[in-house]
Amino acid sequence: MYMLSYGEMMENDPLSIRSSERQAFDIVIELLEDGARHGPGSAQNELALTRVAELWQFLIDDLINPDNALPEELRGSLISIGGWILQESQRIRFGDAGDVSGLISVNRIVRDGLK
Repeated sequence: MYMLSYGEMMENDPLSIRSSERQAFDIVIELLEDGARHGPGSAQNELALTRVAELWQFLIDDLINPDNALPEELRGSLISIGGWILQESQRIRFGDAGDVSGLISVNRIVRDGLK
């Protein structure tokens, strides 16, 4: 089976890919908001933290790929944001940070930049 790389898909249909990326962020943001309503240690909060980490790990893996077509400065900035998201998710999970409001805000900003 032949699978297209992310870069190849972007070349073929960038609008569709951007739409999918926005949807992924919408889902993660919704999960984080639900987790915030249920509070630290809840199953909903744990699911949200897991999913946001999975999304950002996927993005970081793509951003570090030398074939990624984004400008180097933008890639570096997004990798830094992703690193913060991963660290903050762990801090929240282990009770070293208060809540997910920062994660929600940063993910909204990145999502809104995908227009």
